[in-house]
Parts: sequence; C-alpha cells; structure tokens
Amino acid sequence: MANLLYIPVERRLFDAAAADQIYDEMLMVLAPYHATVPAHNLGTPEEMGDYLTSVNQQDFAGIIFHNTSFTGAEFIEQIADRFPSTPILLVASRAPSIGGWLRLNGGTGLISTANSLMRRQHAYSYIYGDPNEAAVQTAIKNFSQAVTLKAKLAKLKIGVVGTYPLGFAFAGVDEAALQETFGTKLLHYEVDTAFADATALPETDYQVELDYAQAHMRHLDPELPETIKYVKFVTLMHQWQQRDGFKALASRCWPDFFDKYAAAPGAVWSQLCDEGLPTAMECDIHGALAMYILQQMQSSDAPVYMGDISSFDTSDNTISVWHDYGPFAMANPKYGVETSVHPNRKMPVSPQFVLKPGRVTLLRVHVNAAGKYELVALSGAAQDAPAQFDGVSGRIKLDAPVEHVFDDIVSHGYEQHYALIYGDFAAEIKTLGALLQLPTHIYQEVAYDTSDRK
Repeated sequence: MANLLYIPVERRLFDAAAADQIYDEMLMVLAPYHATVPAHNLGTPEEMGDYLTSVNQQDFAGIIFHNTSFTGAEFIEQIADRFPSTPILLVASRAPSIGGWLRLNGGTGLISTANSLMRRQHAYSYIYGDPNEAAVQTAIKNFSQAVTLKAKLAKLKIGVVGTYPLGFAFAGVDEAALQETFGTKLLHYEVDTAFADATALPETDYQVELDYAQAHMRHLDPELPETIKYVKFVTLMHQWQQRDGFKALASRCWPDFFDKYAAAPGAVWSQLCDEGLPTAMECDIHGALAMYILQQMQSSDAPVYMGDISSFDTSDNTISVWHDYGPFAMANPKYGVETSVHPNRKMPVSPQFVLKPGRVTLLRVHVNAAGKYELVALSGAAQDAPAQFDGVSGRIKLDAPVEHVFDDIVSHGYEQHYALIYGDFAAEIKTLGALLQLPTHIYQEVAYDTSDRK
C-alpha cells in the first residue's frame, strides 16, 4: 500500500471546534492506511511550511488535502511547489448548518483549491463530504489504490515478443509517449529466438507446466507434439519473466506460431493468463497494459482476459467478446474447458470455453488521432449463456445502451481489443484516469448522456 501524506487545513475564524472534530474523525478513517498525519489542523501558511519541512525527506505516492474549513489557495500552492508531481485527493467538509453563521465553508475551499491545481496542471481528484460518509471513505480507498497502481506503472516492464502482424498497427506503441505518460518500459525479444529456445527445453523444465495443462483442460493429449510445443513456450516465457522482471506480455501469435512453430498459440496465452501473467495476443502492447491495470485493481496475480468486441445485440443490450484464448479460471463451470483446435487454422492446441456469469469491467488504453492517451471502460454482466463461437467467447449485458456504446467505439475510432476482469472497477478507473490526467470515458450508467458522442 502506498505512503500517503495527510494535510488538514482550517481557518480558525470559522468554527475551529467543528473543524477539529472533523480532523479527529478523519484520523479514524485513515487508520488502515500508511498515512503521515500532523498533530492537528494546520491554520496558517507558516504552520503548513513547518509541517512540510518536517516530512520533506519522505517519499509519498499521494497527498490527501482536507479543507476542514475554507482556506484560500495559499495552502495548496505551497504543497504544489514542494510536491509538483504528486497526485492529490481534495476533500472538503459539508456545511454543518444552513442559516446563520457560515461555520466552515469547505465547499468554497474545495473550489478554490481545485482552481489553483487546474491552473498548474497538477493531477488531482476530489470528494465533497465528511469522513463518516461512505462516499468519502470509498474515495480515499480508491485514491490509495490508484496512487499505488500509478507507482507500479512507473516501474512496470512489459515483455514484447516480436512485432504486431499485418493490419494491426494499433497494437504498436510510441515508446517515448508510453514512458512519459505511464513510466512503463518495454523489453523486446525476437520471436524466432523464442521458438528456438522453447524447442530446446528439456522435459525436466516443462513438466510442471504440462501437469498444469492436464489439470485445467479436458481431453488434453500430453504426448501430442503440439501439446509439448505449447507447454515449452509457456515455460520459456516464465523463465524470461523471472530473469528479466516483466509483469505483462505482448506477443506475436499469427502467422508465425502456425507457420514457424507448427502449433496454435491459444493454449499458451490461456495458461499464461491463468497463471497470473497478463498476455496480449497480436503483440498488442496497450492491450497488455490494460490487462495489467485491471489485474492490479483486483489482485496482484488475478487472471485477466482480452478479446475482440465481435458483435452487439440491441434485443437484450449485449455485446459478444471472442478470441482464441482466455484464462481457464474464467470458464463457466457448467461447460468447463475443452481441448480443441484453432477455429480457423484447425491446429492444436486451443481451448474451447465460454465465460462464466458475473459482473465484469472492460478496459482499453486508447491512443487518439493526436497520439494522446485516453482510457475507455465498459461495465456490465457476463451472462450464463452457451458459447457464441468456437474458441473463448462471452455474452456481456452492458449497463449503458449497447447501440450508443457501439456507435461510440466506431465513431471515436477506439480499438477492438478490450481487457476484461470480473468485478466492478469503473470508479477505480475514473480515479486512475484523473491522477494520470487522461481523458476517461466510462460507459456505466443506464441513463446514458449522448450529448457529446459526436
């Protein structure tokens, strides 16, 4: 969990006793977090300066700035000067009474503080409310998780095996822009070298992965040459991961796997994803990044899927997602995971299963026409439905009207690959987008605003 710096401020000519009570309540909320806190509310710029000096040797992933009562921008300006790149969560107290003395005026303080940070282009998110409110507590939780993830992204290495296939230029990346926005770096590998190194592995190296495969896929032939090729490649990727430290993978798949390695890649990617290494097909680097982001929002090694949005159906407000792979853990237990062949190439080994029912979040790290990053997220529920297609598929009932979502995807030129994980992480994505200062489009609400879709 990230180290947080808590900075509560007040104007003592307002209701200082009420502001101090709010401070005490906030300390209880912050107890589960790694938060550095002052002994009391800070009432003057000089107190602020002394406090910041006392903590200037510490490294903080995020700052919680709390207007327990109104303050002008002179407080936040000091913080922004000393921590110019540290994300800030703004919290402001509600007015405790309407009529008579304006006792706290925290809302005005929030507006003033946000205006100052906006003019500095300093990353921030905000919540208006008191510490005993669930929304405030959730905002603090999301902020802590977001700054923790932001710090992880700054250290993230993505392994890249080969290059994207013909017609998939969206899977490529401007490495300088990637590092500037997220801090993420790439480690490049040659796909032919991967094939040669995998082929050379002895049985003692890949036996564990073969056992894993047999435990997760029905009717798998452990002696089939394509099965051995599959588990050898899985083994090699884990060896490279352990040696080089990448936490996500983007790899070339077709046509090289079929034409050069004489095996289908679907089971390879499925097993890697199931074992906690987010793996994007077609060397989709931003797809791998989206998979890693969703994974970390759930847990450090959660299985995560990525597929095409292949069709939509207005009759039940669903989209269908598909690809030739997916983590075994996401299979509907009613049907399980069958060993099969690639749907098009008819070559082993590919899994056949349908996604299990449950709440899901889909995410795309999008690059717009100007070369700038955006986040695009959809929320909905995977249905308890039979397989839509051969391979790995799922039918997702969206929260937002599907025709509007599909129209947006096409009209804005979003990519076809979306990472998917079980759970509702729309709020977490919104917070992360604010801290990364990225436009964030979340298709979540049933009452969907179409005013800015074009």
